Amino acid sequence: MGGRAGLILSVTLILILASINIYTYVLFSRENLELRNRLLKNEDDYHNLAQSYDALRKTHQKLREDYDRLVEENKNLSLTLSEMEFNYNRLYSSYMDVLEANRNLTRALEIIANKLVVPSNYTLMGYYDFEDRFIFAYNEEMKQYVYSITNGWDGSWEDFLSDLYKICERWGNDFTYEFPSPAWENLTFIMVGTWWNPETLMGDRYLKEVRNVDVMNMPVIGAQISFRYKRGVCWDYTTVLVSLYYAYYDMVGKALPTGYLSIELKDRGVHHGCVVIKEKDDRIAIIDWDPITMEDGKITFLPFKEAKMLHERYWNSSISYDGVQWRTYSDPFVVNNFSSEEEFYEWLTEEFN
Repeated sequence: MGGRAGLILSVTLILILASINIYTYVLFSRENLELRNRLLKNEDDYHNLAQSYDALRKTHQKLREDYDRLVEENKNLSLTLSEMEFNYNRLYSSYMDVLEANRNLTRALEIIANKLVVPSNYTLMGYYDFEDRFIFAYNEEMKQYVYSITNGWDGSWEDFLSDLYKICERWGNDFTYEFPSPAWENLTFIMVGTWWNPETLMGDRYLKEVRNVDVMNMPVIGAQISFRYKRGVCWDYTTVLVSLYYAYYDMVGKALPTGYLSIELKDRGVHHGCVVIKEKDDRIAIIDWDPITMEDGKITFLPFKEAKMLHERYWNSSISYDGVQWRTYSDPFVVNNFSSEEEFYEWLTEEFN
């Protein structure tokens, strides 16, 4: 019995151990399979990670190369920008220099454009400016001429009137009528037609083009020229006589309003020039080819209507007084024109002073 019970116990133990071993085997086999599956998965993940790493490494290497290239290009770009800035500054400086030179050229052009070259005082002068300054301008020769006639002034009114007559008498004797008048001279004239000043892209104006530039001779007239020729028409005679009176006034320090009187001989349809001198109010003297208002070797002054009546009798024609050219205290050449006798008379009494 004991032996059988021991056997059963042994078999039982063996079966229990076998069951335990089988259970353990199955358990470990399952865990081994799971571990193996995990290993395979980890190996697969590792492979994928390795591939991703290689791709990232290549991408990093490329980015690094691109970065190094950009750094190098940036260095070159910095050098290029510095060079461009340097060239820009040079270009802008040159632009400003050229613009300033162009402006100086424009100013020089404005100085010489359409100017007469006046050799007597070595200046450039516009034609009308020349006319204003030289029509009635007298020179030293004309002053000596006046002095040789008058021997100065003794300060009396009688001597003053006598001197006025002596001057016109002497000039009338020395002057010869000649038509057309030879009393003109040529001065060099710098003619510039037009010039064009457009804008640059920066908004600065500059001289781009000058058209019709020429140097030519321009005929000019004036008292000094007519006095030198001592020949010509009524304009020459009267302009010189007015100028001689101005020289006398400046010499003696006493002046009367005196001018070139432009008239129309209505019955003859011609224009003419003579001298008008004002004493006061409407009292005037008129000197044509001969003195219209004179007496006993002296110029006399008469009321306007009486003087004009004598003037019309002199020409045997009705007369209109159309204009006066004269000098004022502030202007060497002034022109006043009139459309009626009333207008002339108003100017005579109110402005001719």
